[in-house]
Amino acid sequence: MDKGHILIVDDEEGILTSLEDILEDEGYRVAKAHTGEDAMDLVRSEPPDVVLVDVWMPGIDGVKTLQAVKEHNAETEVIVMSGHGNIDTAVAATKLGAFDFIEKPLSMETVLRVVGQAVRSRRLRAPKPPAGEEFVLIGSDEKIAEVRIQIEEAAADLRPMVISGEPGSGKRYVARVIHDRGVTRGEPFTPLHCRALSAENGGAGAAENLARLLPERRGGTIFLDGLAELAAGARIGVLETLLERARRRERLIVAIDESPQEGAGSLPAEIAKYLLARKVRIPPLRERRGDILALAKRFLAEAMQNGGVEKEFEMDALAALFQFDWPGNVAELKSAVNRAVVSTLGKTIEAEHLPDSIRGTYTQEIDPRSPADFKTARRDWERRFFSYHLVRNNWDVEATAREVNIPPATLARKLRSYRLASLAASRKSRADRQRTIGRSLVIYGRGLHSGVKTGLILEPLPPDSGIRFGSLTTSDTVAARPEFVENTNHATNLRDGTVVARTIEHLMSALHAYGISNILVKIGEEVPNMDGSAAEFCRLIEDSGVEEQEAAVAPLVVDKVYEVGGEDDPDGFIRVEPSAGFSISYDLDYPEPIGRQSLNYVHESAEGFGKDIAPARTFSFIWELENLERMGLGEGGRWGNVILVDHGRIVNTELRFPDEFVRHKILDIVGDFYLLGRPLRGKVTAARSGHRLNVAMVRLLSEALL
Repeated sequence: MDKGHILIVDDEEGILTSLEDILEDEGYRVAKAHTGEDAMDLVRSEPPDVVLVDVWMPGIDGVKTLQAVKEHNAETEVIVMSGHGNIDTAVAATKLGAFDFIEKPLSMETVLRVVGQAVRSRRLRAPKPPAGEEFVLIGSDEKIAEVRIQIEEAAADLRPMVISGEPGSGKRYVARVIHDRGVTRGEPFTPLHCRALSAENGGAGAAENLARLLPERRGGTIFLDGLAELAAGARIGVLETLLERARRRERLIVAIDESPQEGAGSLPAEIAKYLLARKVRIPPLRERRGDILALAKRFLAEAMQNGGVEKEFEMDALAALFQFDWPGNVAELKSAVNRAVVSTLGKTIEAEHLPDSIRGTYTQEIDPRSPADFKTARRDWERRFFSYHLVRNNWDVEATAREVNIPPATLARKLRSYRLASLAASRKSRADRQRTIGRSLVIYGRGLHSGVKTGLILEPLPPDSGIRFGSLTTSDTVAARPEFVENTNHATNLRDGTVVARTIEHLMSALHAYGISNILVKIGEEVPNMDGSAAEFCRLIEDSGVEEQEAAVAPLVVDKVYEVGGEDDPDGFIRVEPSAGFSISYDLDYPEPIGRQSLNYVHESAEGFGKDIAPARTFSFIWELENLERMGLGEGGRWGNVILVDHGRIVNTELRFPDEFVRHKILDIVGDFYLLGRPLRGKVTAARSGHRLNVAMVRLLSEALL
């Protein structure tokens, strides 16, 4: 029994598999997607009853997916899941139309209860399509997507309208959907065919017969088909009768047939003057050929629901289905699939099992020298294809991506796979290019100071966008620039209006090391602390890949000595002076067990940073904890991700470096200095300084050099 169609969207395979098994055991039909983009493809192809979506996902996050689902079909219920959200996220999701919000780790009892409630809610409001016709609007082609948009627009419009399309395209079904989704829902839907208006096709008396066939109660929708079968005079009489009723809160929808041979035609003049308000054209299947195979597989799955041997299409059958023009459209395709299922005894449907008219359009023309393996053949073709267009565009990856109409990050991954990336990159210097990440990624953790479970999504941005922090629940962002630094109490924190980004320095240090200049960082107000270092952020960037962009970025060159603080200042000092590269020399002097530590770090590569600086963790003193609590910090009580120092001893961990404390101070400077948004050519010398002096120096350099 099919209790409902559920779509699960989560980037964690374990969650997808667990939920799929449980929901299928309960009788639900389940689809899965790893990303919001994949989810929307499935929603557009076949709207589910309920979508279960995780908040923290790369690309289109859970909140954006919620909005996209609701914009496409407001009746689909969406349940939001998160183990790293907060009450603000839950409230925002509910305001955007979420049915409910479920916290991870998931309770299966809760999931089944909420899903059951959502399905019942969806079914109570759902239009009931004519049996067997719900497939008409399935597909991802832009033409059928436009029809779905037109249906939603027409649902609220009572003016007379026309639905045109070839035989088998589903005109009556579309009319019923418009009726059920609009102001006429709950009122009668009355289908009429003009052949029933007179015993003699096109003869006199059609208008009089019409009066006897119409319901006495006015309201709802009249769907009129077969108008061409009436004589011109009779058509006018029928239309005038129906239009008079339509003036009194009754919708009139007229179906107009198109010919597969003659194509889409205009309305006859005597009809057009009565029906000028709105027209929906259902495209023939041959005009949205990309939907043919998806529909065929859907029909095959439906045929299998009645039991029997599980079957699948062979490649030659799929090729024949794809190449046929389908003059009978979706109805003919479904009929052909059902006939093939009945006529096939084995587990595979081959081209020979299809009707002769369909099979005759397919001829097998394969070069015997081609690779026998399909994946090998596809890779060989793609490599030649991309090589050809790269040469045409002088090995310019961005221009090539535009020409072949795929995202630059996707093309870059393909080029790496086919070992073409080094050739494409060799024509330009790596030193002067803006950079972003290759793909969206997600990471989870807790805020160092809040202790709240949170997540982080990294998304690529186009050139000249800069580094921006935002949240899941609003499109507003705050730029990682010194003018937006709110405070530096034990961390570097940003604010622009209501948008807040706290504890950004560790992530900023990793972005600095890899030269990432354009990126969107979505967080729950505080960047996850991870283990108190930048090592996990470096790993995240490595996993995503670094993409060079067409736009150039010029380094900031220090022209003289700049200094904040002083040798005698209890808070220390920081000085920047001219240099050919970027280096940091730091002196630290604390009571034991830290003692006197000094290190000179020369930044030469991301690899060097990842080895020598990124693993160094933040540290705190036991006697500072009470003060942190008074400041509203450290509320999570999770101190395993910092080095805790007591008088004469390390309390909670083993050091990763003998001088790990000074290395972390350098890590903070690397992060804070990237508030400049550009690489720096200068030597930094500092002693005892923290975020306050770091940011003061960044502001000074920004005013002087930018």
